[in-house]
Amino acid sequence: MRLHRFAVALAILLCQQATAAALELGPHPRLYLNRQPNGKVPGVDQLRGRIGQRGYAEIWRRVKTSNHASDRALVYLLTADTTGLAALREQLGQVIGRYDGLVDHSLAFDWAYAAFSGPEKKLFAGKLIESVQEVEKRYQLATVYHNMCRGRNMGQGLAMLAAWGDDPRAEGLEGLVRQELGELQEILGDGVPAGEMTGRAGWGGGWPESYDYDRHGSHYALQLLLAWRSAGLGDYFIGSSYWRDKVLYLLYGTGPDGSFILGYEDNDWPFPMPHDRRMMSFLEGEYKSGLASWWIDTFADTLVVAPHFWEFLFSDPSAPSTPPEGLPGSYLVRGLGLALMRSSWDRDATFVHFHCGPYYTYHQHEAQGSFSAFRNRWLVVEPGVYDGNVDPHYVNWRIRTISHNCITVFDPAERFHGPGDVPEPANDGGQVIQHWTHKPDNLAEFRAQSDLRIAGKITAFASDDSHDYVAGEAGMGYNPDKVRRWCRQMLFVKPDWLVVCDLVESTDPSFAKTLFLHIPEPLELAGNFAVSSSGAEPPLAAWSLLPRGAGLKVEGGPGKTFTYGGHDWTGPEGYNTQFTTAWRLEVAAPAGRETIYLTVLDLAGAGRGSLPKVELLESGPQEVRVALAGDCTVTLDPTASKPYRLTGKSVRYAIEGSVLKDGLPTEGAQVAVSGNSIRQMQVTPYHGRYRFTGLSAGSYQVSLPDGRTQDVKITDSSHWEVNFEL
Repeated sequence: MRLHRFAVALAILLCQQATAAALELGPHPRLYLNRQPNGKVPGVDQLRGRIGQRGYAEIWRRVKTSNHASDRALVYLLTADTTGLAALREQLGQVIGRYDGLVDHSLAFDWAYAAFSGPEKKLFAGKLIESVQEVEKRYQLATVYHNMCRGRNMGQGLAMLAAWGDDPRAEGLEGLVRQELGELQEILGDGVPAGEMTGRAGWGGGWPESYDYDRHGSHYALQLLLAWRSAGLGDYFIGSSYWRDKVLYLLYGTGPDGSFILGYEDNDWPFPMPHDRRMMSFLEGEYKSGLASWWIDTFADTLVVAPHFWEFLFSDPSAPSTPPEGLPGSYLVRGLGLALMRSSWDRDATFVHFHCGPYYTYHQHEAQGSFSAFRNRWLVVEPGVYDGNVDPHYVNWRIRTISHNCITVFDPAERFHGPGDVPEPANDGGQVIQHWTHKPDNLAEFRAQSDLRIAGKITAFASDDSHDYVAGEAGMGYNPDKVRRWCRQMLFVKPDWLVVCDLVESTDPSFAKTLFLHIPEPLELAGNFAVSSSGAEPPLAAWSLLPRGAGLKVEGGPGKTFTYGGHDWTGPEGYNTQFTTAWRLEVAAPAGRETIYLTVLDLAGAGRGSLPKVELLESGPQEVRVALAGDCTVTLDPTASKPYRLTGKSVRYAIEGSVLKDGLPTEGAQVAVSGNSIRQMQVTPYHGRYRFTGLSAGSYQVSLPDGRTQDVKITDSSHWEVNFEL
């Protein structure tokens, strides 16, 4: 049984009678700001100057009228207005049990410190430490991947820094706060060589717990690191790939309609929220990011909620906004195994997400190989309701493979493990349920459970202006006694076509294999072709080209969306755009140990006058080839052993890669590409990657200034990764 760490630390403190302080902290205020500007830490005089500045007037008005303790304290600090001090004293005299409230009180105590008498300082500091104890009792989750661990650590850290010098018990928290802060940095992976990234989620800026809980876990971590820096204890933002990548993660994760990664996992808020805005506001100033400014102006302009001090301290109303038109349309979040692909930055762009990556902790689903698609409206979705409760709908549908546009392999003897309320979940034929077992407390435990945790992996990702390609191995997510391999490849020919090739190998040829596609509109089926439409809207069309002899049928619809195996798993009412009605195309393969699926989706939406012709040209075990109307021809190796091939009049190609030194990204390296009548040069940014796009077929040479070169011959594939190790 895990020891109660706070109780142990406190007992040691009392036994040793608290020796000399280990930290040297400056005078108050020391959290988020200083008496004088200190590098990137704002100073009090600097903030006073903002009160009358254009752009800050409305923010300051909200600060002045807020009932939050931190806002009241900031008004006193910057203006000496004592109007709110009586209410503030009442607030600080309370013990609270939530970490966000503890942060509010810690900041208020620090900022209004000069207004308190000596006895008041002792009293309020003591209440902060007592609140730390209440938070520790309430949030005892140990795993560093969970947002509540980060929230607890945030509250502990800010209370410790605020109460230091006024309550000796604050010193007893230092070891615990430093330990959890070290665990945080360990899983973010800043400064870690590429070969040591297993179990870390840092590259790409995504939080390991899931999309929705990124805005909690990352936001809590950010607040502790801000306080750590302002107290003079170290700057974790300098040279950080994780925090720089956070801008790109939020940017690419927000779809053309403003939704935020409407895919799998426990995401019941699939659009930007106040936490996201706060992070972007800080990152905008920290890294002088015009992209962050553009995102705030475009997607989050109305998301301002109390306490309001954050906007006043960190936002920059005068910062220039930089639209992302010059950026690639697609992005790989490497740590999560998440590919975010879009045809352009226009509001009518096609947007596709594909997931295949590690299983870290709670709030994730075993949905390796899942995907969704959007074009003017959601075309391929993952239906189901998450409302925070673990009920039969959640256990038997929402978190299960059948709901995620994946492939099920049905072993009638398989048994799944569920929570106490649903101990024997239904058999959907899908991947293993891992929600309630083997929760890793730290990176070492994650690696010890690697056979369970490395449940999916993106093996290839290539992106160009005309198309994206991604491949993933997802068979590890299933019971190994049932599935030997599932390789899924997706070729997104922008903006209209999505070609999906699946190779599935089961241990027993009698295990039934079924591919599921969930569509939020009625489906009509004719042979191997299905089409959906809603009124006068142009349709989504789907062709099932392989396996030959497959059985196709349409299921779901009103009252039947969550039905399978003779049971209806309908749950609570959906909210926040969760889909509770969808039709599904089921493609059942003939019996066999190895099956190849080839599915083509026409995502054209508006603009296509009639349905085009899709023709299967080759269907061997080593090669499948399909012609997409008059647009292009796609060739794939189902085993993903050979690069894809794509030919067409509008197809362009790319060469990309990394420049590493001792396994770490190298910033500032000059990379040149020449050949085929062109010569271009790029300088690698902080993540060490370069990317040359819009190339036509021909011979090229990629080189560094020191003379190192690599030859590339582009024929009909853009899957060219050219890396350099210095």
